[in-house]
Amino acid sequence: MSSEPMMIRAEGLGKCYRVYERPEDRLKQSVVARWRGLRGQPPPQYYREFWALREVSLELRRGETLGVIGRNGSGKSTLLQMLCGTLAPTTGRVETGGRIAALLELGAGFNPEFTGRENVYLNGSVLGLTQAEVDARFERIAAFADIGAFIDQPVKTYSSGMYVRLAFAVAVNVDADVLVVDEALAVGDMYFQAKCMAHIQRLIDDGVSLLFVSHDVGAVKSVCQRALYLDRGQPVALGETAGVVEAYYSARVQAERAARPAPEAASPELPAQDLFDPADLEAQAEFARRADFQRIRNGQAEFLDVRLTDLDGQPLECVEFGQTVVLRMLFRANQAIALAGMAYHVRDRTGYDIIYSDTEIESRPITDLRAGQVVQTDWRFTVRLREGDYSIAAMLSIPENLEIAQVDVCDFVPIALAFKVVRGETLPLHAACHWQNEVAHRTLEGEA
Repeated sequence: MSSEPMMIRAEGLGKCYRVYERPEDRLKQSVVARWRGLRGQPPPQYYREFWALREVSLELRRGETLGVIGRNGSGKSTLLQMLCGTLAPTTGRVETGGRIAALLELGAGFNPEFTGRENVYLNGSVLGLTQAEVDARFERIAAFADIGAFIDQPVKTYSSGMYVRLAFAVAVNVDADVLVVDEALAVGDMYFQAKCMAHIQRLIDDGVSLLFVSHDVGAVKSVCQRALYLDRGQPVALGETAGVVEAYYSARVQAERAARPAPEAASPELPAQDLFDPADLEAQAEFARRADFQRIRNGQAEFLDVRLTDLDGQPLECVEFGQTVVLRMLFRANQAIALAGMAYHVRDRTGYDIIYSDTEIESRPITDLRAGQVVQTDWRFTVRLREGDYSIAAMLSIPENLEIAQVDVCDFVPIALAFKVVRGETLPLHAACHWQNEVAHRTLEGEA
């Protein structure tokens, strides 16, 4: 257990709202309930309860990063508001330590009639800074926000992007112990988002705790050590980010599948033993064992094996930077399929997607499959990844609308295989990956 001091502890948090069907029911609840209470009678109930959040417990220590994921309406923003003290919980309790700077919904904490400058001082005082302390930070805040002369205009005249620029600049320059960031960053331009994420990483390196909510699961995976998955106000999973994200993806796939008409019944599993020698069958059995973690299948088609080999077909677990390898995927169609798609993700040890490709991107669709047909697909590529540990996720699907990434998932294996990349004879790589370049030099001679 970490010895770092506790920044946030929540136990059994819940938030319940009363929902009235008619305006007069609210009045009845106020008057009649009080009148019956005075007479010693049980009060009536003219409302129904809606629990926006229920039984959420978590801990965040100094220097830790926790992401909160879930679909719209799952209770993410409600949770953050209670943790920041801007919303009182119905049940449970929250304990906090140190200064918390929050970037919640757009414009939260700003007075629209005040100028940007006045709001900087207002927010600073709310966070416990003296005027002299805000004075010392103001130029840094204004430079980070980069809104020019608008700093002296009322914030009601700001665009959404200007709002979030100023709000973020204040939040990250008040020497907070905990930074809480909701979806507000999504309205900024790409340059500002990159600037924000780089600054957040520096704060984390300096020991600031982060509570981060985003629909960008990739950002959560890259920034957060742990994650909490909420669904309809209740916690589903809390733990290491990669595992929680896979639980979230699995739940979404299952929900989408349940909402669709049931597919035609798949043919009984068809034997493929006569196609393979004993070594291949043993490799397929080993694949089935390691692929079982959070695997999703609908029975229409399924992977038999996924392996990484050298150019001679020998299995690989360790790859040198610059080595050309083959990713071999073997699958069987259990029923006739007119068009199938296949994809792979190369992920780092945190589960962050580094490389992706699929058969549509490569213009190699798989068509006219017969029931029982077995297909082997080889992806040949040169590994140009930073040294470290990686895994490959494999997906087999039936495309429906690729413009919006809508597919019917036949088989999804979050961890189809794992491998290690070593540097070999090359110099260190200072990013996640490298792509091939053509470099040309020429000398431009100026006048003497």
